[in-house]
Amino acid sequence: MSSAPEGAGSSSPSSESPSGPGSSASDPAEPDGAASDAGPAAARGLGGVLRQEQFSVADAIGGPRGIIESALPTLLFIVLFVATGSVTAASVTAVAVVAGFLLVRIVQRQSPSTVLGGLIGVGLGAVLAIRSGDGTDFYAPGIAINAVTLLILLISLIARRPLIGLVIGVLDARVQDWSADRDARAVYTRATLLFVALYAAKLAVQVPLLLTGHVAALGVAKLAMGLPAFAVIAYLVWLMHRALLARRDRG
Repeated sequence: MSSAPEGAGSSSPSSESPSGPGSSASDPAEPDGAASDAGPAAARGLGGVLRQEQFSVADAIGGPRGIIESALPTLLFIVLFVATGSVTAASVTAVAVVAGFLLVRIVQRQSPSTVLGGLIGVGLGAVLAIRSGDGTDFYAPGIAINAVTLLILLISLIARRPLIGLVIGVLDARVQDWSADRDARAVYTRATLLFVALYAAKLAVQVPLLLTGHVAALGVAKLAMGLPAFAVIAYLVWLMHRALLARRDRG
């Protein structure tokens, strides 16, 4: 549901929203920007850990490589902006780092999709920031994606088709019939509400920082509320999912 997560790759719930300023997708089961390490895509992100008997924080947030690809562009932007005061230098460096990640994946013949999405988000944020001269504009695309993600989650709840249920039903064949199971519907409604709380909290913290021009604080908030917060939510959803499977086995 990337990464945005908020680093270089895709936040956002599938196998999660993170990307420099913005995720490349609005799927809340994917950490903002977290990208998979080499190997099957299903081994990383929420989709991977749901099928595991033991919860792995590293797998949930994309492994070491996913963490680096997610967090480094935003971290470099913050450090360079504070050190130099130059929006251009900080923005160009962030874009160059994501472009480097993309090139490495292409050379290694790995899927570039998550990093490519992150490059689009970081690139758009960089263009906005350089044109306006305001560092907070670097984060505007990510905040907009968070708002869209929150809206999608809420619409899915109103339609009584909670997004996390739809996503998990695709990722885990054991619960493909979740929509016909009252217990499963309740579980995945609660899981979707957890992601609603996460994205609402992101907006509640980040929008005021954006409007008041706190560039460094906004970057720190995006990092703190990206992969670490996603890992907590992913763990709670994993617990709920495992408990549902246990009840089904007993029944």
